[in-house]
Amino acid sequence: MKTIKARGLVIREFEAGEADKRLLLLCKEHGRIMAYARGARKPKSKFMAAAQLFTYSDFILAQGKGFFSVAQADVIESFYNLRTDYDRLCAAHLVAEVCEKTLWNSQGCDDLLLLMLKSLSNLAKEKTPPMQVTGVFLMRFFAYHGFRPQTDFCTVCNAPLSAIAESGEGIFFGAEGLHCAKHHIEISNCIKISHSAAMALSYILSSGLKEAFKFNAHPAVLTELQQVAKLLWQIHFETAWPFNHS
Repeated sequence: MKTIKARGLVIREFEAGEADKRLLLLCKEHGRIMAYARGARKPKSKFMAAAQLFTYSDFILAQGKGFFSVAQADVIESFYNLRTDYDRLCAAHLVAEVCEKTLWNSQGCDDLLLLMLKSLSNLAKEKTPPMQVTGVFLMRFFAYHGFRPQTDFCTVCNAPLSAIAESGEGIFFGAEGLHCAKHHIEISNCIKISHSAAMALSYILSSGLKEAFKFNAHPAVLTELQQVAKLLWQIHFETAWPFNHS
């Protein structure tokens, strides 16, 4: 039986049979894979640790006819602290749901996997507010899919963000990104945001992945980031907004 090596993150688990699990993995180089972990629900199973949700492991997967099964698994990171805080665990579930809903099997996703791991790491460290982590994740997620919005100038007249803010007439955000007040009537599906939220969006999308999570923001700004993300989700994806309970 053919085997492959895959370094992957468990983004969903399903009970199967009396003691097995089906694992939805987000794998480096291989994309999304569904794999069976035989006996993973048994207390003494050699796969028990690696078959837990949000666990990142090195797998050896045996390829059968139309399915994979776990032949070996070595845990790299369990993100255990996620399980000690309800809000952070909920945020992790929602981030995983976004990946599950928008990726096809075997679709390349190395950059998205790295984004997911950075998000889980920040949630597990308990320093960054969960809403901030999900806000950063979602904006980088849109950029990954080619939907990166313009955050530095008006998408209609090219007025820079600083000039839009100085006008005092308000900053608006639509499908393509920022635009100034005199154009917001021309743009369907737009919302008004604060200068602080606009600056946060610009920082998130222009910074390196590690630095993107490192900023201080008022809770009201984090709420605005969620509103922007919801707008982009509704414009670009046909599935229901997954963050209704965040």
